[in-house]
Amino acid sequence: MARKSGKLGEILSVFDELDIKISDISTNDGFIYELIAGAKAIPDPRHPSYIRHLLEDIVMICLFAILADCDEWEEFADFAVEKEKWLRKYLELPNGAPSADTIRVVISSIDTRHFHQMVMNNLMRILDGIYQCLSQENPSKNILSMDGKESRGSKRNATDVAGKTALHALNLYSMDYGFCVGQEFIADKSNEIPAGPLLLERMNLKDCVVTWDALNTQVKTVAAVIKGKGDYVAALKENHPLFYQEVKEFFTKEELENLKASPINYKKTIEKEHGGAAVREYYLTAETEWYEDRKKWEKMNVIGVVKKTLIMKNGEQKKEERYYFSSLPVDIDLFENATRGHWGVENCLHWHLDFTFKDDRNTTTERNGAKNLQILKKISLSILRMVQTLYGQSLKRIRKTIARNCEKELDNILSAISKDAIKEAIYIKQV
Repeated sequence: MARKSGKLGEILSVFDELDIKISDISTNDGFIYELIAGAKAIPDPRHPSYIRHLLEDIVMICLFAILADCDEWEEFADFAVEKEKWLRKYLELPNGAPSADTIRVVISSIDTRHFHQMVMNNLMRILDGIYQCLSQENPSKNILSMDGKESRGSKRNATDVAGKTALHALNLYSMDYGFCVGQEFIADKSNEIPAGPLLLERMNLKDCVVTWDALNTQVKTVAAVIKGKGDYVAALKENHPLFYQEVKEFFTKEELENLKASPINYKKTIEKEHGGAAVREYYLTAETEWYEDRKKWEKMNVIGVVKKTLIMKNGEQKKEERYYFSSLPVDIDLFENATRGHWGVENCLHWHLDFTFKDDRNTTTERNGAKNLQILKKISLSILRMVQTLYGQSLKRIRKTIARNCEKELDNILSAISKDAIKEAIYIKQV
């Protein structure tokens, strides 16, 4: 069986090959208590005399409820009432289940970014530990895809009393780990361009390749990646008209034929796609000295083009070309991984946030509440991605499965987020 890409992909391939199911993982509550400890570390802005419900209880109720197919504040409150007995297994709940208004107001008043980072760090540590036991090969560079997402349901018309633009987040998705490792929420009356460097400056970019669309191809964004000891593959379009035109004119038919003669500079793939076949041709060259403004873009080492031809069953062909420049050396395989891997942020993150977690229907008016709700959904998505193969179901169906028997399934799922438990299950299957 062909290996999937990234560390998570390789681990899930092993689950497939050994036919490991969720029932094969021994039950433990270590990860649940790690989550609770992280929730306790969130600063609580409430005055002590007004606190009836613990902050960590409210955060964990939201997280459990989201995993169990709940998407809105009222659903979280209903979940807390219905599952109060089970919740007391892990939470204190000194005054019972909180109301929907209490949950909404408290979540809207806190900052969950550090909680998200703590959970992501724990998940990456667990995946690294499992991966080291499965592979003796040196992992390739981690592809980090940066792209923006708008939560359309949070928008208010200008005629509304609280007219607001939609919540807009710039996300950083890891192809290696399979989840969102960071985000920067974009201020009203701003856009993604100034948010990119702010997001990248907070991240550890060593051994990473950061990709983005043409909007974020900016001098400061490139500089932030290099400062963080990472590499970049930057898309190039008409928003840099002269640069784009000069690169496009460089790749003449004769130049493409010359590159085609070398396996270092050229690669071709053919895959089934949209009821037809997609032929992709990758061209890469280190010949960049001709470009006068080359020093403007830090460590600009190569330029490349990806030519895609979609051949439909009726013989119709659709062609497109995408141009790039990069700090990478001439490595055609890595160039292919970076340009193809970039779309993981759309297919594996943004699509699931909307389809599986209904983020586009989030109508929360409190801006901070909308941000925190999205962050909790990203954490839930990351957890479900890690156990998806163990269920053999879509992420949406797993949420439905949890909703039908959340006491059992939440214990099973959160037990599976354990390096030792997974290593034990793999060992038992192998012997």
